[in-house]
Amino acid sequence: MSKKKKNENEFNAVPPYTQIEQKLVDSEGFKGLNAHTKWLYVEFRLRYRGKNPRDITITEKEAKRIMDSRTFRADYRKLIELGFIDLIRCGGFYNQKHIFGLSNRWRKYETKDFVKVDIDKLFPKIFKRK
Repeated sequence: MSKKKKNENEFNAVPPYTQIEQKLVDSEGFKGLNAHTKWLYVEFRLRYRGKNPRDITITEKEAKRIMDSRTFRADYRKLIELGFIDLIRCGGFYNQKHIFGLSNRWRKYETKDFVKVDIDKLFPKIFKRK
């Protein structure tokens, strides 16, 4: 008897992987993002495991493998501002992590129902650049 050959498709995704909606990619907010910010959003989505939409962490040390720490800070602030992620808990002191959550506020971007988050109120003055 001959062995059955496995039907191996080289494009089958192996976890971890992420899906990004076409609607999100076509949104005006996403189109206005630069490449670093889009890549950071993909990193947030990769850390979503199906049960933790409000418990996602990326430390600056982990982000340094992808981008400069100043770029990281500016990019996650932009993602919060446009409604792609939310800041659940502000870390920063004593090496505590920021906890982020995925958000659907981007769906209402540029409408009257969009809930704008004031970045300056989220982060204490100590986190602001001089």
